Amino acid sequence: MDIAVLDLTHGGTLIAQCLAETDTVTAVDVYHTLDDRAGHDLKSSGISLLTEPPDADDFDLIVSPVHLDQAYPTLCGARAAGIPVITHHAAVHEILNQRLQRYEIIEVTGTTAKTSTVQILAGILSTCTDKKIISHTSAGVDYWEGGISRTIARFSIAPASIIRVVRSVRTEPDPDIFIFEVSLGGTGLADTGIITTLSGDYLIANNTRAASDAKMQMIHCAKPGSTLILGSDIISDSNAITFGNDGDVYFESIDPKHATIAAMDEQIEFTVNDYDIFSYDIAILGAVTAAISMNIDVGCIKSFLDNFSGVSGRMRIFKINGRTIIDNSNSGMNIPSAESAIDHARRIADKGKIVAIIGIEKYNVCEGLDPDGVSELIRRNRDFIDRFITVGMTGDYNVSDLDTGMDLAMNLTEEGDMIISCVKCFR
Repeated sequence: MDIAVLDLTHGGTLIAQCLAETDTVTAVDVYHTLDDRAGHDLKSSGISLLTEPPDADDFDLIVSPVHLDQAYPTLCGARAAGIPVITHHAAVHEILNQRLQRYEIIEVTGTTAKTSTVQILAGILSTCTDKKIISHTSAGVDYWEGGISRTIARFSIAPASIIRVVRSVRTEPDPDIFIFEVSLGGTGLADTGIITTLSGDYLIANNTRAASDAKMQMIHCAKPGSTLILGSDIISDSNAITFGNDGDVYFESIDPKHATIAAMDEQIEFTVNDYDIFSYDIAILGAVTAAISMNIDVGCIKSFLDNFSGVSGRMRIFKINGRTIIDNSNSGMNIPSAESAIDHARRIADKGKIVAIIGIEKYNVCEGLDPDGVSELIRRNRDFIDRFITVGMTGDYNVSDLDTGMDLAMNLTEEGDMIISCVKCFR
C-alpha cells in the first residue's frame, strides 16, 4: 500500500517510520520544520520525503493530523478522488492495537484538567490495587507502584507519543495499565476513555474547525465494549458515565477545606490539603468516576483523597523559606487559570507582600499566551499584587524563564510573603 503521512512536526516522522515497516511511505513536511538529521533518518528507512503537497492520486491512503487545514491541496485531492484519509490518532491505533491487547488502556482528552485527571487516577489505581501503572502526561512519563511514582521519560501529548511511551518502558517491569493524556481526541485503543470537559473550546485547522470536534473522537472511535466517562457539559448519545453538575458523579458539597462526592449509591467525604479544590473539581470527579467504574474500593478512594496534596504545577500550595507558593505553572496555563490562581491567593493571603510570575517559555510550548490578555490581567490585579515578574513579555521585571523568575521572586520577598507562579511551560 502507498501511504502519505502529512505533518512531520507533531509525531508524523515516527508514524511514517512505523508504517514503512510494512508499506511504501511518503512523508510530507507540511510546515517545513524537519531538520537535516530527521530527514536523513526517514530516507534511511526507505521513506520518500517531500516538502510540497503531493497529488493524492499517487496514494492508497492519506494520514493527516486533525489540526491540519482541510484546504491543504493533498486533502482536497483526496476528497475529490475518494481516497481514504485517517487521522494520526487512527494511525497510532493501527500501529499499536495488537501490541497493547494484553494491557488495560485508559485515554484522557479534553480542554483542561487532563494532566491532573491522569495523575489522580494513576495515584488511586496504584494505591488501591497491586497493579503497576504507566501514566503519560505533558508533565512526563511516570511509573507507578504502591502509590509511589518516578519519572522515566518526557514526551509531548501528540498521539504519536503513545508509541514512544510504549517503547520507553521496555526496560521497566511490565506494567498492567497504561494511562495516556492525548491531545485532541482518542485513538480507539482505550478500554476506558475520558473527556474531562469541552468548556473553553477553540479553533484548529487554520480556524476552520472546533477543537471539540476533534476531541469527540474519543466517543466516535471508542472500541466495542469500552467504558466512556464524560464531563456533564459534553452532549452525546453514547451510553456514558457522566460527572459534574447533573452527572452520575458530582460534588454534593465543596468548600476550601472539605468536600463530599456523591457517586451513584456511595458518598466519599474527604479533607482538602494544600491545593485549591475549585481548580481540581473536574480532575477529581473524572478520576473518581473512572476508579469507581473499575470497581476500586470507595474507602480506599476516600483515603487517597484525604492524603492527596495536589499535582506539581497545578494549583498546588506549599512553602519555601517561609514564603507561600501557589504553583500554577504548567503547559495548560492560560489567562482564566492565572485568574483562578490570583483569586485563590486573595482568599488565603495574609498581610505580606505578593509577587506574581506570569508569562510563557516560548521555546517550550506549542500554544501561545495572549500578551494583551496578560497585560489586562496585570492591570486588573494591581490593587492586590505588589510586583509582577513576566516571562517572555513586558512587565515590571522581565526574565527569560520560570527558574529565573522564581529566583527573582525569592529575592523580592521574605518570610510571610506569597509568590504566585503562572508560567506556561512543560512541567
